[in-house]
Order: sequence, then structure tokens, then C-alpha cells
Amino acid sequence: MKNIDSLQSHLDELIKKHQELHDKIEKFTLITDEVRRLKTKKLWLKDEIYRIQRQIESTEKGNGSR
Repeated sequence: MKNIDSLQSHLDELIKKHQELHDKIEKFTLITDEVRRLKTKKLWLKDEIYRIQRQIESTEKGNGSR
């Protein structure tokens, strides 16, 4: 199992990628196949961010932190 620092680092990177996709999508004026693909990737990143946040919280609670 990954340690909290590793999970946090991974989470930070996912959040950064999610924001970059959001910014890129916002520049489009038409819904194209590329926009759909980017939105799908953005949604996947959001789900992964949520999953890792829950894992960090669970790990911290198990370690008696917080």
C-alpha cells in the first residue's frame, strides 16, 4: 500500500491535470470529438482524485492522525 506522502503527491498531480483539462476545454466553442474525449478524461481524473482523497483519509484515520 502506498504511503500518505506518495498518495498526496499523486493526488496533487491529478488535481493539476484536471485543472489543465478544465482550462483547455473552456477554450472550445464547439463540442467536437476532442472536447468529448477531454471531458471524459477530466471526469476520470475527478473520480480518481475522489478515490485517492478517500484512501488518504482512511489511512490517516487508521494511523490515529487528525
